[in-house]
Amino acid sequence: MKKIFLLLIFASVFSYAQEVEDLQEGYFFSENSKNFFRVDIKKPYDYYKVTSCSDDSQFTRAQFDGGDAAFNRELFKYISAYVDKEIYVVNGTFFLHLNIDKDGKVTNLEVTPKVANSEGFLRDLKFAVKKIKKTWTPSKCNNVPVDSRIRIKLNFVTESVDA
Repeated sequence: MKKIFLLLIFASVFSYAQEVEDLQEGYFFSENSKNFFRVDIKKPYDYYKVTSCSDDSQFTRAQFDGGDAAFNRELFKYISAYVDKEIYVVNGTFFLHLNIDKDGKVTNLEVTPKVANSEGFLRDLKFAVKKIKKTWTPSKCNNVPVDSRIRIKLNFVTESVDA
């Protein structure tokens, strides 16, 4: 009986080890696609200093519900869903500029730099970010919510495979 119990424990440990994570860090694949791209979200995010908060004030930065890792997962999920890998060949660094208001909502979203023929890609990228519905905990200066601005660096690498 002990041997059977140990065998079952041994088998169950290896069955969990064989599971593949749904969202591999930074990679998006499409089964029927000849293109795939990798998105590297650089950490830490850049937080612009709130001008109304002096140096001797207690400042806490805006936080996404679940932290930066949760935001990265959400961003990966929506980029893979709404940015078409068949159309865009994207290589290079882009910046997401987010304004977080006192209520924790994204009020302004800007993607830079603007490059030639990138309007469709930038539109799809903005759409993907806007689909993230969770709110942020706003920045606080002396425990008073204040508007803040965040810059997130995204590095895209596209690879194509000939069939």
